[in-house]
Amino acid sequence: MENIADMNTDFKIKRKVTLDLTFQAAEDRETIECDVVAKVKLAPRLSVHTKFLLDKDMDGEVIASEYKKQIPGQQAMKVDQETGEIMDAKKDNQDEKQVENQGKSETEDGLKIVK
Repeated sequence: MENIADMNTDFKIKRKVTLDLTFQAAEDRETIECDVVAKVKLAPRLSVHTKFLLDKDMDGEVIASEYKKQIPGQQAMKVDQETGEIMDAKKDNQDEKQVENQGKSETEDGLKIVK
């Protein structure tokens, strides 16, 4: 039922649950063992499409920002130029707070305002 309620799945897709019951009787026929296997066929999650803007910051480091017309919660990431790995967001948030003390401020949604 969670798969049907999930807004990230197609409502038109039929879901299916198949129960396989296997019975094994004992020789005295007074006891029976039963194995139950549930097989489900659910609707797959819908794909998500997005766009990124790629740029470099003032230090020449590559940065990427999800392009969503400044919707609250917009994601941004910083890329390590040597390894190509995405930098830790927690570390970046601490760096942004330190920058605030250097004559710059940031808004509640994380956007930097440079004066």
